[in-house]
Amino acid sequence: MARHIQWLLGAVAAMTAVAGCDPDLSDIGEVSDDGDISERGLQLNGFQLNGFRLNSFRLNGYWLGPSDQNNIKLSQAQFIDGPAIVQAWLVGGELHVMTELGEEVSGAQLGGALLVFDMIKDGVYMPGKGAKVVSAEPLEGTSDVWLYNLLVQDEKNVWQPLCVDKNNAPTEAIVLTDLWDPVSGDRISPRPSGAVTLACRGAALAKCVEWGYAPWRVHEGVSLAETHQACTRAVRADYCGDGTPHTVNGVEIHVKDPLGIQEEDLSTPHVVEAEWGPDGALCLNAENTRLADADAACDLPACDAAFLGKGMLQTGKLTGP
Repeated sequence: MARHIQWLLGAVAAMTAVAGCDPDLSDIGEVSDDGDISERGLQLNGFQLNGFRLNSFRLNGYWLGPSDQNNIKLSQAQFIDGPAIVQAWLVGGELHVMTELGEEVSGAQLGGALLVFDMIKDGVYMPGKGAKVVSAEPLEGTSDVWLYNLLVQDEKNVWQPLCVDKNNAPTEAIVLTDLWDPVSGDRISPRPSGAVTLACRGAALAKCVEWGYAPWRVHEGVSLAETHQACTRAVRADYCGDGTPHTVNGVEIHVKDPLGIQEEDLSTPHVVEAEWGPDGALCLNAENTRLADADAACDLPACDAAFLGKGMLQTGKLTGP
C-alpha cells in the first residue's frame, strides 16, 4: 500500500513503567524517533530517529543511559491534588497505574496525572522536572493503540508540548515497551527493567505502530516485534542497519508486507526498492533508491519483483503520479 512519511523530526522520551504488575518507578530513560502517516499509504520519508523535547532541551542524539553523566529518572507520579501513583504497567499501548489508595486507573482517566523527573545531563543534576498527562484516547474506536497528550516544563516552569509536528504544533505520543539506541537505531536488548519509550507521532517508532505493526501484537501466530523494527529501518531508508538514513522529507514510497497488513496498491505504479529485516535491507535495487545519489556502505544483493521469502517488508519507488 502506498504510504506517507511527512516529517522526520519526531521525539521520544522514556519513563519508567513496566509491562507487568510490579514496575520500578525509578528506572532510566532514553531518546529515539522519526516520520508521520497518511490514511492510505504513500510514505514521505524523513531521516532522523531522534529528538526529544524535555525541559527546553532538544536532546537530539543523546542516549540517556545508566551513567553518571546522562540519565533520567521518574522520581514521583501522582494525580494533581490527588493520590500518588505507586505502580505502572502497559496492556498493549494502554498505560495502567495503581494509586496509593489501591485504585487502578487507565486510559482517558489518566488525564491530569503528573510525572516528576530528576534529570542529569552532562553531569549536571536537575531535579523536579515535570511532565503532565493532559489527555489520553485510543487511536480509533477500541484500538489497543493509545495516544497521550503530554506537556513538559521548560527552565522557566512554563508547560510546553512534549511532542510537536513539522509545523511546531502539539501532537501525541504512543507508549512502547522497549528502548532504542538513537545512533544505530537498534532496539536495546536485553530491555532495561521497567523502561518504556514515549514515541511521538510522526516519528518512525510511532509511525510503524500506526501502520499496523504494533510490536506487542501477534498477527496470525506471528509476533510483530521484529516487523516493527524492520519498519523503522524502512521508514528511514537505513539500508545497512547502522542508523544511517538515505532519504529526505517528502519522498513518497510504496509499502507492502507478506502478512497482508499493508497490501499492494495496484493504482500506484512503483518498482521495488528494497526488502527489509530488523537489521536493515536484505536486498536493494540501487537504481530504485529514494535518493538518486544514495550510496549504501554495505554490499546488498539485488531484489526482484517478488519477495525473496525472508523480507518482512518491501518498499517501492513510485514511477507515476
